[in-house]
Amino acid sequence: MEIKEILEQLAPWRDAQKRLAWKPIVEEGDRGITASKFSGVPWLAENESYPRCGDCQALMPLFLQLDLSKIPAELVGRFGNGLLQMFYCTDCGSYMPLENNKLVRIVQPSGNAQSLQPDAHPSFPAKTIVGWTQLDDYPNSQEYEELGLIFDYDFSANTIHIECPSVGLVIENLSMDDALEAEEVYTVPGDKLAGYPYWIQGIEYPYCPECNRRMEVVFQIDSEDNLPYMFGDVGCGHITQCPQHKEILTFGWACS
Repeated sequence: MEIKEILEQLAPWRDAQKRLAWKPIVEEGDRGITASKFSGVPWLAENESYPRCGDCQALMPLFLQLDLSKIPAELVGRFGNGLLQMFYCTDCGSYMPLENNKLVRIVQPSGNAQSLQPDAHPSFPAKTIVGWTQLDDYPNSQEYEELGLIFDYDFSANTIHIECPSVGLVIENLSMDDALEAEEVYTVPGDKLAGYPYWIQGIEYPYCPECNRRMEVVFQIDSEDNLPYMFGDVGCGHITQCPQHKEILTFGWACS
């Protein structure tokens, strides 16, 4: 079977897996303490201490703040209500989720806010999110088998077996060189809201410490996209949330 025929037969599977993702449209500068933004001055309650790393006690810069009432209409309510905030310790730089070197939370910006000066806390140059670009997103190849598309490699023969029961596809002994197009990765890289995680090393969804459900991706923060920060060696990170306990969020990253 020709690659074109394989891709045509796999089209219903790809369509079934498609998710929507949104790339942020940004403008330089900070438009206020409740704005959706990368870095800048975060909203903090009037008597709240600025977040510190639970390990080294360093002040943690704000990486992301999202007003969950002003995200694309398709997502409003999905992640909860309020301001989603992520603070991350750049001194510790730990990649593991559910550790003390970050604070990911949803706060309700009511009452008096703390008055912070821009130079009173660690930060990167602020970028305000002023809109979103909708994109189609598809799973990374590491997730194919879980989603019903199997690639079984025979490296000694340089061939591959492809099987997708949902579309009745079985291909034996396809050359690996010819198979590259059939296994093309469609996952959107860079900073984005929702969609699929762009995995670097493998599937690394954390599990909720309360109910042990697999946490779901909320936002992908990539190295040196909207923030001038690199996670390890050009790594990619993900804010994830328990679908049942929306107050449980975390952040982890991986690099090559």
